[in-house]
Amino acid sequence: MGFSKLFVMMIFFQGNKYTLPQTQAVFKALVDAIVPVTPELTEKQGSIQSCGALDSHTDEYQIWSLDHFLSLIIILKSFNIHLADAAAEMLNIAAKQLLHMGGNKIPVNSAILPEKGAFAALAPSDRFRAITLLEQKEDDLAILPLPFHNYQGFVFTVIVSITFLAIIGYYTEWSGYGSTRMETPEKRQLEHFPTGWKQVGYPGPSKGYHALKGYLIEKFTE
Repeated sequence: MGFSKLFVMMIFFQGNKYTLPQTQAVFKALVDAIVPVTPELTEKQGSIQSCGALDSHTDEYQIWSLDHFLSLIIILKSFNIHLADAAAEMLNIAAKQLLHMGGNKIPVNSAILPEKGAFAALAPSDRFRAITLLEQKEDDLAILPLPFHNYQGFVFTVIVSITFLAIIGYYTEWSGYGSTRMETPEKRQLEHFPTGWKQVGYPGPSKGYHALKGYLIEKFTE
């Protein structure tokens, strides 16, 4: 496939902020599998420890990061290629492949399959099995969407990235930005204390403290 055709096809899928209806469902399912709700910790460690990634809107952090930090920049065309939709489609394809192989250990949730897609319909443990297919090159790269089509190195890079982004988004200040979290960084404001900070006992960034660091001198002699 030539660059011109590749570029035209990519532009076609950039019309809306989220061009694929299932993009958000896929990333919600992904972060819920990585950092699930743990109600069993409430009694021993307090209710704050039971919160999962969905409580902190970590899925939105993944989408925002893929579309801004990891987006492909076509220099000659001055155009950004957002990755969230393509990554979501790739995970859905991997999930379908897992089901086709009979690799899922838990029955799929057929009630949400048509609306939310194959990846979200898998049990959390089976979602990791679908990702493993991509990591171990067991999926046919030729059926993956652009820009992952026949590009194993980029597939692996994005798979690793979205896993790390789930952890980063959960334990950083993202959840504390509240209604401003989807703004550009310079417009965000901390509206409340982030969940991840509460869980690990982080007091927040220091604004500095007064301390004696010596005296000014005009001349120094040994």
